[in-house]
Amino acid sequence: LMFYGLGTQVMQLSIPFAVGIGGCVGALLRFYISSAVHRAVGDELAFVGTLAVNLIGCFLIGVLVVVTERTHHLSPHAQRVLVTGLLGSLTTFSAFALHSVNLLQHGRVGAAIVNVAMNVVIGVALTWLGMLAAGTVISEPAGHDSEFPLSSSETVPEPEA
Repeated sequence: LMFYGLGTQVMQLSIPFAVGIGGCVGALLRFYISSAVHRAVGDELAFVGTLAVNLIGCFLIGVLVVVTERTHHLSPHAQRVLVTGLLGSLTTFSAFALHSVNLLQHGRVGAAIVNVAMNVVIGVALTWLGMLAAGTVISEPAGHDSEFPLSSSETVPEPEA
Protein backbone atom coordinates (compact mmCIF):
# COMPACT_ATOMS: atom_id res chain seq x y z
CA LEU A 1 0.00 0.00 0.00
CA MET A 2 1.40 3.36 -0.92
CA PHE A 3 0.45 6.66 0.62
CA TYR A 4 1.53 9.64 -1.42
CA GLY A 5 2.39 13.04 -0.09
CA LEU A 6 3.65 15.73 -2.45
CA GLY A 7 4.54 13.09 -5.03
CA THR A 8 6.81 11.01 -2.80
CA GLN A 9 6.23 7.54 -1.42
CA VAL A 10 5.77 7.81 2.33
CA MET A 11 5.22 4.22 3.44
CA GLN A 12 4.40 0.80 2.10
CA LEU A 13 2.19 -1.69 3.98
CA SER A 14 0.10 -4.71 3.12
CA ILE A 15 -3.44 -3.67 2.16
CA PRO A 16 -5.33 -5.78 4.76
CA PHE A 17 -3.03 -4.58 7.56
CA ALA A 18 -3.45 -0.96 6.51
CA VAL A 19 -7.26 -1.34 6.26
CA GLY A 20 -7.13 -2.83 9.76
CA ILE A 21 -5.25 0.21 11.05
CA GLY A 22 -7.86 2.46 9.43
CA GLY A 23 -10.57 0.32 11.03
CA CYS A 24 -8.97 0.66 14.44
CA VAL A 25 -8.86 4.45 14.09
CA GLY A 26 -12.48 4.52 12.88
CA ALA A 27 -13.67 2.36 15.78
CA LEU A 28 -11.90 4.60 18.28
CA LEU A 29 -13.37 7.71 16.65
CA ARG A 30 -16.83 6.14 16.80
CA PHE A 31 -16.40 5.31 20.47
CA TYR A 32 -15.12 8.74 21.52
CA ILE A 33 -17.50 10.80 19.37
CA SER A 34 -20.60 8.85 20.38
CA SER A 35 -19.49 8.83 24.04
CA ALA A 36 -18.94 12.60 24.02
CA VAL A 37 -22.32 13.23 22.42
CA HIS A 38 -23.99 10.81 24.86
CA ARG A 39 -22.44 12.67 27.82
CA ALA A 40 -23.57 16.00 26.34
CA VAL A 41 -27.20 15.03 25.65
CA GLY A 42 -27.86 12.41 28.36
CA ASP A 43 -29.54 9.01 28.36
CA GLU A 44 -32.85 10.19 26.89
CA LEU A 45 -31.11 11.20 23.64
CA ALA A 46 -28.30 8.61 23.62
CA PHE A 47 -29.21 7.64 20.03
CA VAL A 48 -27.92 11.05 18.91
CA GLY A 49 -24.35 9.75 19.37
CA THR A 50 -24.97 7.10 16.71
CA LEU A 51 -26.71 9.65 14.52
CA ALA A 52 -23.69 11.95 14.88
CA VAL A 53 -21.16 9.34 13.74
CA ASN A 54 -23.43 8.25 10.88
CA LEU A 55 -23.85 11.81 9.64
CA ILE A 56 -20.14 12.61 10.06
CA GLY A 57 -19.28 9.43 8.14
CA CYS A 58 -21.69 10.35 5.34
CA PHE A 59 -20.19 13.82 5.02
CA LEU A 60 -16.62 12.50 5.05
CA ILE A 61 -17.28 9.79 2.46
CA GLY A 62 -18.80 12.45 0.21
CA VAL A 63 -15.73 14.65 0.63
CA LEU A 64 -13.36 11.73 -0.03
CA VAL A 65 -15.14 10.69 -3.21
CA VAL A 66 -14.95 14.18 -4.72
CA VAL A 67 -11.36 14.80 -3.57
CA THR A 68 -10.28 11.46 -5.02
CA GLU A 69 -12.10 11.93 -8.33
CA ARG A 70 -10.97 15.51 -8.86
CA THR A 71 -7.43 15.60 -7.47
CA HIS A 72 -6.15 12.00 -7.77
CA HIS A 73 -4.03 12.61 -4.63
CA LEU A 74 -5.03 9.32 -3.04
CA SER A 75 -3.97 5.99 -4.44
CA PRO A 76 -6.68 3.32 -4.79
CA HIS A 77 -5.07 1.55 -1.82
CA ALA A 78 -5.19 4.67 0.34
CA GLN A 79 -8.85 5.04 -0.62
CA ARG A 80 -9.48 1.52 0.71
CA VAL A 81 -7.80 2.41 3.98
CA LEU A 82 -9.87 5.56 4.40
CA VAL A 83 -13.23 4.37 3.02
CA THR A 84 -13.27 0.67 3.94
CA GLY A 85 -11.11 0.91 7.05
CA LEU A 86 -11.62 4.26 8.75
CA LEU A 87 -15.11 5.22 7.55
CA GLY A 88 -16.31 1.61 7.38
CA SER A 89 -15.44 1.23 11.03
CA LEU A 90 -16.72 4.67 11.97
CA THR A 91 -20.03 3.86 10.28
CA THR A 92 -21.25 1.48 7.62
CA PHE A 93 -24.07 3.94 7.05
CA SER A 94 -21.69 6.09 5.00
CA ALA A 95 -21.08 3.20 2.57
CA PHE A 96 -24.83 2.57 2.33
CA ALA A 97 -25.41 6.27 1.60
CA LEU A 98 -22.67 6.30 -1.07
CA HIS A 99 -24.14 3.24 -2.81
CA SER A 100 -27.55 4.92 -2.80
CA VAL A 101 -26.16 8.14 -4.29
CA ASN A 102 -24.26 6.17 -6.95
CA LEU A 103 -27.47 4.39 -7.95
CA LEU A 104 -29.26 7.74 -8.25
CA GLN A 105 -26.40 9.27 -10.27
CA HIS A 106 -26.63 6.38 -12.71
CA GLY A 107 -30.37 6.87 -13.16
CA ARG A 108 -31.32 3.79 -11.17
CA VAL A 109 -33.92 5.53 -9.02
CA GLY A 110 -35.94 2.37 -8.40
CA ALA A 111 -32.86 0.47 -7.24
CA ALA A 112 -31.91 3.38 -4.98
CA ILE A 113 -35.38 3.43 -3.40
CA VAL A 114 -35.29 -0.34 -2.87
CA ASN A 115 -31.77 -0.07 -1.39
CA VAL A 116 -32.85 2.65 1.06
CA ALA A 117 -36.08 0.87 1.99
CA MET A 118 -34.40 -2.48 2.50
CA ASN A 119 -31.54 -1.07 4.58
CA VAL A 120 -33.75 1.09 6.77
CA VAL A 121 -36.99 -0.86 7.09
CA ILE A 122 -35.59 -4.39 7.01
CA GLY A 123 -32.55 -3.35 9.06
CA VAL A 124 -34.75 -1.91 11.81
CA ALA A 125 -37.12 -4.88 11.63
CA LEU A 126 -34.26 -7.40 11.89
CA THR A 127 -32.76 -5.48 14.81
CA TRP A 128 -36.13 -5.69 16.57
CA LEU A 129 -36.53 -9.38 15.68
CA GLY A 130 -33.00 -10.13 16.88
CA MET A 131 -33.78 -8.44 20.18
CA LEU A 132 -37.03 -10.40 20.51
CA ALA A 133 -35.27 -13.67 19.69
CA ALA A 134 -32.48 -13.04 22.17
CA GLY A 135 -35.03 -11.88 24.74
CA THR A 136 -36.86 -15.21 24.54
CA VAL A 137 -33.64 -17.11 25.18
CA ILE A 138 -31.98 -14.82 27.72
CA SER A 139 -34.00 -13.82 30.76
CA GLU A 140 -33.84 -10.27 32.11
CA PRO A 141 -32.04 -9.71 35.40
CA ALA A 142 -34.33 -9.14 38.38
CA GLY A 143 -35.34 -5.50 38.73
CA HIS A 144 -34.40 -4.58 35.16
CA ASP A 145 -37.24 -2.52 33.70
CA SER A 146 -36.18 -2.16 30.05
CA GLU A 147 -38.22 -3.85 27.32
CA PHE A 148 -34.99 -4.30 25.32
CA PRO A 149 -31.81 -6.23 26.16
CA LEU A 150 -29.84 -2.98 26.63
CA SER A 151 -31.08 0.25 28.14
CA SER A 152 -29.98 3.46 26.42
CA SER A 153 -27.38 4.09 29.12
CA GLU A 154 -25.78 0.70 28.39
CA THR A 155 -25.41 1.19 24.64
CA VAL A 156 -22.35 3.46 24.79
CA PRO A 157 -19.98 2.82 27.69
CA GLU A 158 -18.11 5.76 29.11
CA PRO A 159 -14.42 5.89 28.11
CA GLU A 160 -11.94 5.30 30.88
CA ALA A 161 -9.96 8.33 31.95
